[in-house]
Amino acid sequence: MMLLADEYLVFIGASTLMALGIGIDAALATFVRANHFKKPWQAAYWIGGVVATHTLFPMVGYLLAYMSVQHVPVLAPVIGVVAFILVAHFLYGELIQRNEEEACGASWITIGLILAVSWDALWSGPAKSAQVLDWSQWMIWLSFLWVGALVCALCVVSFYLGKRCMTIIKDNPTFLPYVLWIQFSVIGYFGLLALFRYTFNWPLHEAMIFLLSGSIIYFIQWRQKQFQSASWQT
Repeated sequence: MMLLADEYLVFIGASTLMALGIGIDAALATFVRANHFKKPWQAAYWIGGVVATHTLFPMVGYLLAYMSVQHVPVLAPVIGVVAFILVAHFLYGELIQRNEEEACGASWITIGLILAVSWDALWSGPAKSAQVLDWSQWMIWLSFLWVGALVCALCVVSFYLGKRCMTIIKDNPTFLPYVLWIQFSVIGYFGLLALFRYTFNWPLHEAMIFLLSGSIIYFIQWRQKQFQSASWQT
């Protein structure tokens, strides 16, 4: 009975750690994007998509590793480029074009962002295949659902926290440029992370990647401000 209890504790602990490992980034992206969901269905669309990918992607990665498919690493450079392009397209529209998006365009970009913040979940599957050697089949499949449920909880909490924070910020518009910088820096971080890790296989620390993303976003915002100032003067 004691051994059974220990087995369940290992199962819960390992599954929870995996959920935190692949879900923190998704929760952060949800937090900074919370104010952009004007209607409940938009928030549900985003959270549902993120939860679905964070549940299914580890399953796919696990099955590929379990079946000993040797060509999966070949896909990594392609995935890195695709994720970077999707994020770059989104940031170009937000920072450069600043035009109202049509419904279909907004959906495509949202899908792109969902994928961009979910690729790490795909590659957590092969790591999991080594973690679950002594687990029964029902525990293995239940662990994926456990991870999805915890990621869902993280994203829902992050969404409501993001909404509350933006309500406070609206009363203090001075902070808005800094909030936008954080938001775009976080999104840009995902694109650079995918490019560096999957395409170039550069072992840069996450903090360095975020600083690089923040520096690029700051430079773009500064150039825009300079351009707008010059336009007003003329």
